[in-house]
Amino acid sequence: MSLDLRNGRLERWERVMKRQARLSMSIVFLLVGAILIRATHPTAPPIPRHVPGAPASEIRTRVAAAYGHLPLYFEANQGQTDSQVKFLARGIGHTLFLTDREVVLVFTQTDPPAKRTPEHRALTMELVLRMTFVSANPASRVTGLEQLPGKANYFIGRDPTQWHTNVLLYAKVQYRNVYPGIDLSCSGDQRQLQYHFVVAPGGDPKRIVLGWQGVDSLDVDAHGDLVLHTPWGAVRQMRPVIYQELDGARREIAGGYVRAGGHQAGFELAAYDASQPLIIAGAVPFDVLPPTGAATTVAGTFYPTQSPISSPR
Repeated sequence: MSLDLRNGRLERWERVMKRQARLSMSIVFLLVGAILIRATHPTAPPIPRHVPGAPASEIRTRVAAAYGHLPLYFEANQGQTDSQVKFLARGIGHTLFLTDREVVLVFTQTDPPAKRTPEHRALTMELVLRMTFVSANPASRVTGLEQLPGKANYFIGRDPTQWHTNVLLYAKVQYRNVYPGIDLSCSGDQRQLQYHFVVAPGGDPKRIVLGWQGVDSLDVDAHGDLVLHTPWGAVRQMRPVIYQELDGARREIAGGYVRAGGHQAGFELAAYDASQPLIIAGAVPFDVLPPTGAATTVAGTFYPTQSPISSPR
C-alpha cells in the first residue's frame, strides 16, 4: 500500500472521528446547559433521560426538544458586539440584537454535510429581520431585569485587551416608556421571542406601531395572525393576547393585529377599562422555513441596511 493511499485513509478516518467528537461534545454541552439552567429555573422542562441502546438520532431529538423550552438569557453588551446594541441573546440558528429603537433577529442556516465537498467550505445563509418601534420615545431607557447568577465570558484571540469577562445575564429586557405611558418587556425561550406591551392608565395603545424590514410583504390572515413573507418563507406571529387584571382575575379584551401601511402593523382592540393597566402579549417564532434560492448568502459578519451591527466577537 502506498504512503499516499495510507495518508488518504488516515485523513478520512480523522475527519470521521472529528465529526463524531463534535456531535458528542454538542450533546454534552446542551445537557450541561440544561442542567445549569434547570438549577436556576425550577420551571424549566425535565432533562431527557438516556435510554440504554437508544440511537443517536433519538438522543438528539430529545435534547433538542428539551433545549427548545429553555428560557432565553440576554447578555448586556459590554463590548462584545456593536455599541448600538444594548442586549443580545443567542440560540441554535438565531441571534437577537436589542437596540434603543428596534429588535434585530438574525436567522442562520449552514449547508448540511451532504452538500459539502473538500473543495467547498460550508456556506452560511442569513436572514435578517428588523422589528422597529415606529415613532418611539427617543428618551426610552433599556434595562435588564431579573439578573441571572451566571456570567458570560469571551476569551477569543490572543490579545487579553479584546477579551470580555463577567458579562451580566438577564432573564428579561425592559424598554421603559418606549411610548408615552407604555413599557415593553422582552423574554422568551429557544422557540420564540415573547414581548409584552404594558399600557398604563392614560396611555394610548394605538401609538404602538411595529415596522418590519427584511420582509417582502406582510398581512393579517383570517385567524388574526400577523404573517411576514420573507425570502425564506412565512414567519407567522399568532394573534396577540390582550387582557387586563381586574379584581384578581384576567379579563381578555377582543382585538388583534392591524396593518398600519407599508410593512407596518399596529393593534386594534375593543373597549377596555382605561383606568387600569392593559397588557398586549405577542411572540415572534424562531422556526423559520429553510432558505430558498432567493435567500441572501452571507459569510461571517453581517451588515444589515441602515445602522450596521456586527456579530458577537
